[in-house]
Amino acid sequence: MAGTGKKAGQKRTWILKYHPDYFGKHGFISRNKKIRTMNLGMISDKIESFVKKGKAKKVNNGFEIELKGFKILSSGKVDKKLFVKAFAFSKKAEEKIVKMGGSATKI
Repeated sequence: MAGTGKKAGQKRTWILKYHPDYFGKHGFISRNKKIRTMNLGMISDKIESFVKKGKAKKVNNGFEIELKGFKILSSGKVDKKLFVKAFAFSKKAEEKIVKMGGSATKI
């Protein structure tokens, strides 16, 4: 491809015909889906609305919630017993949930 510099317009048609993928962007394809995050404080504050929407259910002495595709972070206070099923947990979030008597299960 020598000579494909400033005045190489005469080669462009040949390149387009025989090497159609030569021009343009060819970056990497990310196969990782972006993981969303949710704080424990938000879960604790909005657990009643999650129950009304059917995303969580009230168990004997706490709440059970399943959050597929979410990583649970430790920001906020937990004042209820939670049984959370999620993609991932931060260490502190898992400690806070267990400390209140709930469970943190990875799915």
